[in-house]
Amino acid sequence: MTPAVRAADINLELLERDPYPVFAELQQHEPVAFVPSLGMWLVTRWDDVVQVCEHPDLFRSNTEPSWLRDCLGENMLTLDGAAHDRLADGMRPPFVASTALPVVRNGLPALFDELIDQFPHHASPGGEVELMTAYAEPLANLALAAALGWSVDWHDLAVWNRGVCAGIANFENDPQRAQLAATANAELADAIDAALARGELSEYVQRGFTRDEIVSNIRLMVSGGINEPRDGVALVMWVLLTQPAVMAAVRADGAVLRKVIEETFRWVSPVGTATRQAVHDVSLAGVDVPAGSLVAACLSAANRDPRRWSQPDVFSLDRREGAHLAFAIGEHRCLGEWLGRQQVRLAVERLLDRFRHIELTRPVELSGFEFRGPLAVHVTLA
Repeated sequence: MTPAVRAADINLELLERDPYPVFAELQQHEPVAFVPSLGMWLVTRWDDVVQVCEHPDLFRSNTEPSWLRDCLGENMLTLDGAAHDRLADGMRPPFVASTALPVVRNGLPALFDELIDQFPHHASPGGEVELMTAYAEPLANLALAAALGWSVDWHDLAVWNRGVCAGIANFENDPQRAQLAATANAELADAIDAALARGELSEYVQRGFTRDEIVSNIRLMVSGGINEPRDGVALVMWVLLTQPAVMAAVRADGAVLRKVIEETFRWVSPVGTATRQAVHDVSLAGVDVPAGSLVAACLSAANRDPRRWSQPDVFSLDRREGAHLAFAIGEHRCLGEWLGRQQVRLAVERLLDRFRHIELTRPVELSGFEFRGPLAVHVTLA
């Protein structure tokens, strides 16, 4: 059978519109495929993605060139082994249960309620609310700032996040995206310097990190620590509002929400890829990948690989196949996954607790390849 999509025809615009039909074609016909427009190999099957992510001796994170390094500076995701571990271990505390639990228990519910209290419907009952801009985006930015103990304006943080992510996802080297990223990164560095001068972020100084290490890794936290919970909240709400049986199950038993979150992250993964570089010539799925090749392990594709999942394109609360890869795997597994999950759970719980009737008023459009989520979620609340 002739594939409907060939690797040679793939470009970033096609992937950002909807990567899943492309992934399905590649998984069937070209599971390890060189895409000329991106200058890299896309790896789309579960076993191969795991192989790439779990074997730094074969596929290193310290790539050359590196969108991450060029955009953010040297950071924990551009390093392997002991150099990575030193940064990751030192940067992790604000995001794990043992240290972040007080922020989650005592700070986030009140913060989320405050955002809800500012919804337009309070001034105009039955009025429309756009959840991305009124709720998901501010809560993700505010939660990250709270976790870090950083007194930064969330509106500024949101702008910098969009700029940083434009650079990280600049697979086709668009100069406009590069300029957005450069501006955001310069302003972020100034804001971090100002915070350090005020005595904020001091735990990183106390752990012996240099100014450049702090700046580069907080830039990384801004991209990963905002996008995934922001898009996660919006995606879970979209699922609940378009699948009445799922909403009814959650209304009947709040514990079901955890299953909904995990299946949502599998079904529409907010982060798309993990980029590596072949250390030497290597065979993957019977394909010879030359040394030095850039390889994108497509986490979102693996999460819909029919070799791993039954009916992978269907959202199902009855899944028994195991864990997904939305937070990656191996030594570069997302260090903020615990906090991210808590943000999504609490944010959705607060909406469901506060409103018995939530209805979509417009169709939801998803967009993005490296970072995928709804462009907007318009609802009425009562």
